[in-house]
Amino acid sequence: MARTIEGTGKLREVTYRYIATTREGNLVKGNIKAPSEIAAERQLIAKGYIPEHVEVAPSMFSLEEALPSLFRLKERDIIVFSRQLATLLRSGISLLPALEILQGQVASSRAFKTILFSVVNDIRSGGSFSQAVKKHPKAFSEVYCRTIAVGEETGNLDMVLNQMASFLEKHQSMTQQVKKAMTYPVIVIGVGIVVVIMMITVVMPKLLTMFTAMAVELPLPTRILISLTQFVQKYPLHLIIAGAVLFAVMLWMVKRPSGRRILDRLRISIPIIGPPALMSELGRFARTLSVMVSAGLKLQESMEILPQSTTNIVFRDALSNVNERLLLGEGLAEPMSRISLFPPLLVQMVAVGEESNTLDFTMGVVADFFETTAAERTSAMVGMIGPISTIGIALLVGFIALSVIMPMYTLTGAFG
Repeated sequence: MARTIEGTGKLREVTYRYIATTREGNLVKGNIKAPSEIAAERQLIAKGYIPEHVEVAPSMFSLEEALPSLFRLKERDIIVFSRQLATLLRSGISLLPALEILQGQVASSRAFKTILFSVVNDIRSGGSFSQAVKKHPKAFSEVYCRTIAVGEETGNLDMVLNQMASFLEKHQSMTQQVKKAMTYPVIVIGVGIVVVIMMITVVMPKLLTMFTAMAVELPLPTRILISLTQFVQKYPLHLIIAGAVLFAVMLWMVKRPSGRRILDRLRISIPIIGPPALMSELGRFARTLSVMVSAGLKLQESMEILPQSTTNIVFRDALSNVNERLLLGEGLAEPMSRISLFPPLLVQMVAVGEESNTLDFTMGVVADFFETTAAERTSAMVGMIGPISTIGIALLVGFIALSVIMPMYTLTGAFG
């Protein structure tokens, strides 16, 4: 892992691993010592190599690589970093000293500390801030990097950093609201599934012998439950294999663009779940566009970046289509009006923003509306899913209990 920089300002050499191409077109891999990634790339070029990928080489044993989930970069780290850097820049401290100050304060995330170390070294080697952060796409999105580049060019880096921090905070808040709202239904459904599995695999086999030995006709619910239990006992391996194959097929489909497109279309179109997901996508689109235009990016440049800000392929295709028509001179509102994903309210507000040259403001207003609507519909959706899942699990457990109790009454009546 990377080491911290000495307080004297002298750069400490770090081992980087690289993948490069020779002049003959052969791929080579190896390690190289340099004070920064830029310096490492320069050394490789001096040797006649074309660098393809350069990163800090891990130590012989890296706990971070063994348990990556414990050291995963958190969005909160980027938010705090952006806000603190903006404050330092506004107070009159230049960029490199501000980053060095923050580098000494970052202790909550080893992953982010490594990234910040690399950024500081790249800037010391003559690179710009936007170029340095662009080398770390897992931490800094394309929207972040391009917006930062505009802030550097216009001299408003502190303002842009604050805007990006607010943008990321809103996105994180919406994500946390959805996770919090879905916790109760997921717990209820999970507990219900565990109870049903335990009943069928542990409880019912013990009662099966007694039920089948009864000299009376068993009730229909009991016969159904016995058949299900016998099926599970007879074909356990087949069921496990079928479940594994089904999971693998679904995973394969999701990883294919065609399968992912079907899933993403269902995600924003099916009843109850679809509307909140679509509102969330629209809110993210409007908020991102507002931030980038406000930072000074041109509309064409913003629309080139926007498709990368969404993980929904259907929505990404729609934004790419709008961008193509924008480049042909049709503006933004006109092509959006021909795509059903964009509601009339959004199209009208975009048209107003284009005509009045206040697109950043109007998109901010639209983003507030869609984000609020998404939160309200998500709460309403969870309000429906919670009781429905509880009732469904209760009916299923009740059916199993009834199937167990009814034969007892039948047997009692037969002896009576």
